[in-house]
Amino acid sequence: MTAKAQQGFCFPHEVRETQDKGLGVFACAAIRKGSIVWRHVPGRYTVYDEPTFRAAIKDMTHADIVHELTHVFGLREFPGCLIRVHDDGVLINHSDKANLATNNSAPIALSLDPASSRYLHEVTEALRDDRYALVATRDIAEGEELTNDYAGDVVDPPFYDALCEAYGVDEDYL
Repeated sequence: MTAKAQQGFCFPHEVRETQDKGLGVFACAAIRKGSIVWRHVPGRYTVYDEPTFRAAIKDMTHADIVHELTHVFGLREFPGCLIRVHDDGVLINHSDKANLATNNSAPIALSLDPASSRYLHEVTEALRDDRYALVATRDIAEGEELTNDYAGDVVDPPFYDALCEAYGVDEDYL
């Protein structure tokens, strides 16, 4: 299986420079409103709590730690966790006029206990549900940048803010 086939994208895409946001992801085919565009794929994301994230960055250079801190996010539904996507989905930029949104319209009954020793495993499994996929909010033209207004979904845990401060990361992109 090729690396591209393992990605969470359901449509052909390419990564290229944007005018003002660094790298971005662009559609290589037209996408119809309501289509799942990207989803979490087993083995292509990692879920961390504070001890596992600190262990993961322990031996990294300062630059690598800054890179990790700017490529992880927390979700309101999974307190105390950071998620690191390991495919091009991590490069989907934020926009107030986004053409993607989290498919969280379908209710899900989660009873995950953050104090459980299986919490990280349970969060990892829960992310595979298409509730956490990104869907097109309108028709998207070939060549258009894929963007997401993730301000309402993203809630980083307190330890993230402390690490950003310690490493001089200003994540003021929302």
